[in-house]
Formats: sequence, structure tokens, C-alpha cells
Amino acid sequence: MKKEFSTHLETKKYQTKYRTEFITITKDVDSVIKNSRIKRGVILIQTLHTTCGIWVNEDEKNLIGPSEELGYTSDLRKVLDNFASPTSEYGHNDVYDKENTNGKRNTHLCEPDENGVIKECINGHAHAQALMLHPSISLIVENGKLLRGSWQEIMLVELDHDRERTVSFLVSGEK
Repeated sequence: MKKEFSTHLETKKYQTKYRTEFITITKDVDSVIKNSRIKRGVILIQTLHTTCGIWVNEDEKNLIGPSEELGYTSDLRKVLDNFASPTSEYGHNDVYDKENTNGKRNTHLCEPDENGVIKECINGHAHAQALMLHPSISLIVENGKLLRGSWQEIMLVELDHDRERTVSFLVSGEK
């Protein structure tokens, strides 16, 4: 019996609430795989942003937080902030506009307001922290299900601030 090769693409939106937020999306991944009807193949999960990533690890509060609810800094926020502190100076944050004519950054900017001021995110740390995460991951689909270890969860990781994020899911394989 010849197997039929197929692909299936879905895109979902997620509203983040704060910096260094880990949103477990495993159930959405399972749903996309089920909708695809693919029995054996690969799912590619990709964020369409530069200051968030896709991550596979354990959904454990001391590891990922949220720090705001724990009352102390979660392990991975410590690691990310030690790698690229939000309080460090970044040329990316020094935006050239009417109020800062000596600013270092003059590309990839939002439109200035009526006063010539650019309301740009101060997020050099988030771009630097993104070096530690991937914008996409590929995982195996076997028997119509995501192949994963017992503690593995798939997470969208917000490195910047609250905003809407878009993630695309592409399943490819045999039906």
C-alpha cells in the first residue's frame, strides 16, 4: 500500500502578558497534528518574531516561573538575564529621533508621532536573549501523535513585553 505524502499548515495567535513568559502550547501542537491526519512525519513550529522563541523543556514553576507569582526570580529568567541583562546598555535601544539626534539606531524603527518622537521598545536585551532560543523547532510525529518524553512540553517564550505573537505550525509526512 502506497503512503500519501501531505502537508498541513495552521497559524495561531497568542497574547503574552509579561517579559520572560513561558506559554505551554503542547495541546495546540497536538491539535494541529490531529487536524493534519498525518500519521508519520515532522511538525515544524515557528514563531514569526525576533524577540520570542520556541522551546522544549519541563513546565515546572521554579524553572520557568512566572517570577511575578513566585515572589522570586525563576531559574530561566536568571539565566537569560545573566546572559543579557535588561538593565545593560544596548545600541539597539539608543533610537535616533527628534528628541535624540545623537541616537545610534536609525533603522527598523516605528513611525514617529506628530512631534517626531519614535515610541520604540527598549528591547536590546530581548534580541540578545533570543540568541539562546530558536525561532523554530522540528519534532517527530509517529502514529498521528507528537513523539515526546514524559516531561517534555512545547513552549512559546516571550522575551520582550506583553503583545500578540504569531506561531505557525507545518506538519509534513505520510497520511
